[in-house]
Amino acid sequence: MTRFGAWAFVGLSLLVAVMSLRVVLLPFQMVMPGMAHFVTEAPWRLWGHILGGPLALALAPLQLWTGLRARWPGLHRWSGRVYGLAVLVAGMAGLTLAPTSIASDFARAGFMVLALAWLGTTGGGIWLAVQGDLIRHRWWMQRSIALTFAAVTLRLIMAPLMALGWSVPETYDVTAWGAWLLNLAVLELWQRGVLKRKTAPAGAV
Repeated sequence: MTRFGAWAFVGLSLLVAVMSLRVVLLPFQMVMPGMAHFVTEAPWRLWGHILGGPLALALAPLQLWTGLRARWPGLHRWSGRVYGLAVLVAGMAGLTLAPTSIASDFARAGFMVLALAWLGTTGGGIWLAVQGDLIRHRWWMQRSIALTFAAVTLRLIMAPLMALGWSVPETYDVTAWGAWLLNLAVLELWQRGVLKRKTAPAGAV
């Protein structure tokens, strides 16, 4: 990742994480009208998703920071545990909220698959760390973080669509799948490039 890309990742992750927490100060109907019905229907799951998701997003840059891992491995492990707990809470909440969201059936399916993939990649990455397979642990945690970053990609896709006149539920038909599939596709290309460079013969161009 380039220096610009790294700073953009950090900046957007923190910005969206902080902006998502504005529901703590402002009326829910004003901030997230598409999810306001959950305030009475499923308040605990709603707040689990709203608080857990931004926490995971804010911690994501720390998990990718190689300097932190090298200099303060204990802090890396503890922040990773908090990240994993945040994903568990937000992912389980999202999985149970999706079936009754205002989105179409197609979009609901996308959000549910995202939640399952988020939980699966995070759980798999943590299990690999416990087993001592740190190389594969990093690969799978990168996938987890790519799915966490879907919160950012969703908003980057949604904003221009809404500017064109799309309603929030209509944008979900694109973002429920596109926000995370795009991230995984970009990550897969990057990971393959890294592997190719590592396995290339010495002196190869």
